Amino acid sequence: MVGFAESKKKYNPQEEGYGNSRQWKRAFFHRMSTEEAQETLNDDDPYSILGIREGATKSDIKKAYYKMAMKWHPDKNPDKIDLATEMMKKINAAYSILI
Repeated sequence: MVGFAESKKKYNPQEEGYGNSRQWKRAFFHRMSTEEAQETLNDDDPYSILGIREGATKSDIKKAYYKMAMKWHPDKNPDKIDLATEMMKKINAAYSILI
């Protein structure tokens, strides 16, 4: 059983990967700092990355995040691993900014 302190440990995809369900759950709840997210996105619009309109509800943002994360997950795109990893970074950054 995971203790409270362990469950709050920051998720690091470079060290842990996106492989199993426990890691996937930690990645889903991982949020970047605003500065880190803006640096990752450069000038990209977070709404366009998630494929939603401005003013979307929190529920719509979460649904769009999950949909895009499933589409671009590195395990689902083994032939395009570099592109998938880059897209996952952008998707996480967009989600971090909008949530």
